[in-house]
Amino acid sequence: MDYWLIIFVLTGALVYVVSAQTRLYTFVSTPLNWREAQSVCRQNYTDLATAESTADISAIIGTTSTYTDEAWIGLHDDLVNSWRWSLSDNSFYAEGETEFRNWNVSEPNNLGGSELCVEIRAGSTYFGVWNDENCSSQRQSVCYNGTLNDTASFVKVDTLSNWTEAQRFCRENYVDLASVRNQQENDIINFLSDGFFWIGLHREKQWSDGSTSLFRIWKIGQPSFIGEGCVSTAFNDSGRWSEQDCSLSLPFICYTTNTPPNTDTFKSIGQNETSITLQWNQVNTNVSFVLKFNGTERNISEPVNGPVIYTVSSLTAGTKYTFTLFSVFESVRSSGVNTAAVTAPPNTDSFQSIGQNETSITLQWNQVNTNVSFVLKFNGTERNISEPVNGPVIYTVSSLTAGTKYTFSLFSVFESVRSSGVNTAAVTVFFRNEM
Repeated sequence: MDYWLIIFVLTGALVYVVSAQTRLYTFVSTPLNWREAQSVCRQNYTDLATAESTADISAIIGTTSTYTDEAWIGLHDDLVNSWRWSLSDNSFYAEGETEFRNWNVSEPNNLGGSELCVEIRAGSTYFGVWNDENCSSQRQSVCYNGTLNDTASFVKVDTLSNWTEAQRFCRENYVDLASVRNQQENDIINFLSDGFFWIGLHREKQWSDGSTSLFRIWKIGQPSFIGEGCVSTAFNDSGRWSEQDCSLSLPFICYTTNTPPNTDTFKSIGQNETSITLQWNQVNTNVSFVLKFNGTERNISEPVNGPVIYTVSSLTAGTKYTFTLFSVFESVRSSGVNTAAVTAPPNTDSFQSIGQNETSITLQWNQVNTNVSFVLKFNGTERNISEPVNGPVIYTVSSLTAGTKYTFSLFSVFESVRSSGVNTAAVTVFFRNEM
């Protein structure tokens, strides 16, 4: 199993991404309730995490090395919408028939957190009302045996069994456990005999993304929540699951099935005349990057710790470059992020004094190019100077003090980036006494 990790910041939350197979899992550290977490995942990723195997669990708990408690995943319990009929053939049900219910008062109540299967209480005492019940309870059952004269045919099975055993028996000997699509069919079953009978309705926890994965990795004694529960994974218990009150605030795991996410904070952090240093956030050693500029590409692996810092050398001074960075997982590239940076311009040459009097010094230096301006620094002040189109630059510094030595530093400037600077010293003339 190959994994990859990307760390970045989303609205102040520390976020880690790990891939398992086709899903890229993301740990978001901001505590939210389950519905809020679902909304964030759907807005920024694909959905809350779905797991289909122990490999997925390994990837999920590998998203952070610092958090050791519970975090939401996408599995949840909805007392209204998570009911399913054992007979899943859509052509068997007319519009609205999968939603027919005949619950007893105060049912379903999921007493003990494990009442996931449904019994019909038939006969003159209960009149065919329904009750949710622990699937391991021993009950008689009702099987569906097709239709006769366009009317559903049901068979009562007197043998006591749990719900799963009843389902297996009905599928092997008839069609399936009974689906009850309307009040007429409910009445037919009610008149079969007095007693408590399994029917085909059962409650399955649902994945937020609608996945049909039946993979489960519960802690001992779980699930145990009474009511509508949502599922968390424990980073300190090999990723095993617990059922929690959905209103609790916990960190959460999102996933995406898209191409690898782009890294963030891709920027230039320094330059000189021949190189530009770039930085972006850390990923693990199983993720590589491709840096593209000037029609060339460079493959880059990130370090084990800290952000990725990479220096692009052998560049041309005073030149603007656009860099595109792709994160790469198993030869699949992200959409890419861009940043622009410039190399420092070269220093001018022949920076010198060519004349002075008591209150001024005249300086001269050669042009660099028409895109470069200059900053002249002396006596703690700076002056911005644009060079002429032709010929050397000649600049007179006035209002100086007679008989004083001055040191001048000259920086060439390209798009706000300065060269390293060159220096020259010169003195003004002493005042001469007139006779």
